Amino acid sequence: MDCSTNAPQKQADVRSKWVWFAGSTALAEGQGLCYDAFDVTAPIAAATVADARRYNRVIVPVVANAKHFAGVAARDYAARPNGQMIEIFCPGSVCNVLLNVGVSTVVGTTALGCSYDAGMSVVGSFKASAVTGKAGAIALQTITGDAVVHKCLAVLQEGVQSGVVA
Repeated sequence: MDCSTNAPQKQADVRSKWVWFAGSTALAEGQGLCYDAFDVTAPIAAATVADARRYNRVIVPVVANAKHFAGVAARDYAARPNGQMIEIFCPGSVCNVLLNVGVSTVVGTTALGCSYDAGMSVVGSFKASAVTGKAGAIALQTITGDAVVHKCLAVLQEGVQSGVVA
C-alpha cells in the first residue's frame, strides 16, 4: 500500500477503506466503529464457516466487539434502514475524531480512547483515556470542552488492538 501524501500539504494523511455498516442509525464524522467480528446471524455464515465478512462489516462499538476497532466514519452518514457502504479512516490516519461532551484536549498531549459506553452522548465518541494502540488517538488540536460534541483533529494510533474503552 502506498501511504505517501500525494496531495497538497494541508491534506491529511489518511488510510481509508470502504466497509459495510450493518447498522440502521445515522453516523457522525469521526465516530468510532468496530468490526462485527463475532456476528453469526444471516447473512454472515455460522461460526463454524470461514466468512471474511466478519472483518469488512462494521457496527458501533459494543462490549462484544470492543477488541476489534476498525476506524472512524470519514463523514456524516444519514440513517438507512438496511445498512450502507461507508468510508472509514483506519488506524494511522490523521483525521477528525468525535469528542464526547465536555472533553477538552491539548495539542500533542491529550490521549483519547474510543468508547462503547451507552451513557455517552454518542456511542463511539472519544474521551480522555490512556489507551495505546488501535482504538486510541492523540489530539492534534486544542479544544475546550463544553456541553456540545466537538470534532478534534487527531492521529489514530496503530499497533495492537487495545480495545475500545467503557
